[in-house]
Amino acid sequence: MNQKNLQPPKGLILLSQPEQLRIEPAQMVDALPETFRTLHHPVVELDLAEFAREAIQTLDWSKVQRALEEQFHQHLAPLRTKHPDYPIVYFGSAPIPLAVQLGFLIETWQQVMIIPHHHTRRLWAWVPEPGRPSTRLLPVSMPSERDRSPGEAVIRVSTSHVVDPQVTRRAVPDALLEVDITLEHPSEDAFTREEEMLEVAKAFRETLNDIGDRFQGIHRVHLFASVQPGMALLLGAQISKTMHPPVQTYQYARHAQTGPYHVPAVVVNRQPQPEPAPLTSEEQTRASADREYLARDLDRMNGLAARWKSSSAKGWIEGLLAEFGKQPDFSGPWKHLPTLIDTPLLRTKVDVPTGVVEDSFRLAPPNNHWQIDDRWLARLARRLPDASDRQRALRLLVLHELAHRGPQSLTRTSSREIGRFPKVLEEIDFQADVWAMLHEYELTRLLNPSQVEDAPKFFMGLVRVATEGMWAFDDNGPAMREIQIRRLNRYLIWYWEYLHLERLDARSAGGSLKAVLSILAQRPTIELAGPTILTHDGRVFFALEPGRVRAPELAIYHEGQLRRHGPRPDFPIDALLEGVRERDGAKILDSLRGAFEQTVR
Repeated sequence: MNQKNLQPPKGLILLSQPEQLRIEPAQMVDALPETFRTLHHPVVELDLAEFAREAIQTLDWSKVQRALEEQFHQHLAPLRTKHPDYPIVYFGSAPIPLAVQLGFLIETWQQVMIIPHHHTRRLWAWVPEPGRPSTRLLPVSMPSERDRSPGEAVIRVSTSHVVDPQVTRRAVPDALLEVDITLEHPSEDAFTREEEMLEVAKAFRETLNDIGDRFQGIHRVHLFASVQPGMALLLGAQISKTMHPPVQTYQYARHAQTGPYHVPAVVVNRQPQPEPAPLTSEEQTRASADREYLARDLDRMNGLAARWKSSSAKGWIEGLLAEFGKQPDFSGPWKHLPTLIDTPLLRTKVDVPTGVVEDSFRLAPPNNHWQIDDRWLARLARRLPDASDRQRALRLLVLHELAHRGPQSLTRTSSREIGRFPKVLEEIDFQADVWAMLHEYELTRLLNPSQVEDAPKFFMGLVRVATEGMWAFDDNGPAMREIQIRRLNRYLIWYWEYLHLERLDARSAGGSLKAVLSILAQRPTIELAGPTILTHDGRVFFALEPGRVRAPELAIYHEGQLRRHGPRPDFPIDALLEGVRERDGAKILDSLRGAFEQTVR
């Protein structure tokens, strides 16, 4: 836009994206070439400054990304449709990830012009510097061979400052491909003409094209860009929805004291989950049969609940476990869990015909029908091929939900945004799990007493079935890149309990139920550290990719003693994380045994 002989179009869309700097409409007009100033020029301001600052502070970019997309479609997209021949003139000072995302939304079908903010002279303009050599882009080096190996790529773009390869390797240590797009002399006022920016944008698009053509195993590109906001917008506009993989952007944390300097931010061109393959007729038939079995099992549960109508037992513990004497381990909060008759059980039925359920599993109002999705049941069947195991998993699922519907009061309404309270949920879920397991023990004892004679083995089987049921909810795609911390803690707790039961079983075959109850009554205090912590929509996640794990360590507070376990030959903590990524409970258990043996001597 700094060419004096530039022919004016019919009109312009003036677009600002403020964060560090704000520009008024009159200033935008003043920054235009003189022949453009009288043109029709609707103004759009995508002001997400507060959202952006919150994202930088909390490391949660999901809210600001959604807000940007909403404002784009509400304010800018209609103008583009109305005036498709109006170039967009961009004035931006937003964080790089948001400028890249906005460029991606704008795409390249409508001309985009950049007016930068000159860092030295502090004005919005292209500032020519007579006698200064043109900004020179260094040659971009790409490998000549083709490689279809699965992996990830790193692209470093350096126009304001040099992006240090060693620093980016802390964030992505095992990249299959690394490419640098850099000016000979990066600086914040490196560009004096828009054509120089366009040359960098062209090199970026050609690099993405090469990756798509010759490195088809690359499923994600990590973009580390030290660039001007206008340059970031042009980079984002080069990303094709159909030709290129997702692009992970980063926010540079200038004052980071620990952890990587580059913090993951917006994922641009995030690919939607592929449509799952249609269920086979066999899977649909089996799912329907599983719901029918659950409907019959509900009658058994109702029979167990009916015992409390004529029972003089004070509370659920006495009603279930009276023959074993007092249970001092089940005191305090345990006493407030409901008896089966005090849950909605008797008012519920299984909805056998319904096979499509948005939430996979729910107690649907207003008729209190248990609804279970066919696809979730197919995932459960892959994990638990034995029909009796699946029936037990479904009973445990219903019982767990019934516990929530007692004094815990965890209903669909009260659970909205409950993920913001992971420690509270951890305790609630543990109590509901134990309550469900003890009721399943009683249901089994009444029908087939021989199955519960070896109490440790029986409850080890319950833990196995319960955890496989939990994984079925997470088992809906490729290896996990992240996991909610509260969900990981739930798995760790139950695998630790399994190891306690395994130890009890090894020491006393046919061990007593009372010893098992002592184990179940105590929630393990166990915690993992090391993976990068992320937040999405108020929920807290661990990043599971190896490059985003720093000094992994497991801590356990056991019998008044703190135990810390880092990587060592008998405790392969990397294998534990790999087991989580792969949703492999057996691998997690094997990895935990070394830490368990050193803790529980």
